[in-house]
Amino acid sequence: MNEYEEIRKAIDIYLMKQFGYRRSLVYLTPDNIVTTRRNSRIDLYLRIRKIESLFPPDCLIIARISFRKERIGYAHFVRFLAEIALKYGFKHIGIESTNEKSKAFAEKLGFYSIDSYNYAVSVEKLISYFSMD
Repeated sequence: MNEYEEIRKAIDIYLMKQFGYRRSLVYLTPDNIVTTRRNSRIDLYLRIRKIESLFPPDCLIIARISFRKERIGYAHFVRFLAEIALKYGFKHIGIESTNEKSKAFAEKLGFYSIDSYNYAVSVEKLISYFSMD
């Protein structure tokens, strides 16, 4: 199993525990995108990028995330994602195409603006943020 598949599996186990699913929800596309099957409670689209793009290299990019119950679980998931990033040698977490709510959330957690719509933060800074609470 390669590291991308290991990341997929870790996210799948996390979501199954958090939301009480018994069957796998998460799959990995050929171009290293972790996404969930359609369901009413979770919508996740995560890009795994080693090379620099708009985002810094070695970045896990949240392209889309939605939990049915708004405001429940987002910070916990980002904390989990930072731990996964640390384990697999990723240096940054990104949030792509923010709206007003996700922009405020990103800024609260210490993300910096790349271009007013996309945000990134170092995993080290994010781990430090969560160790203070």
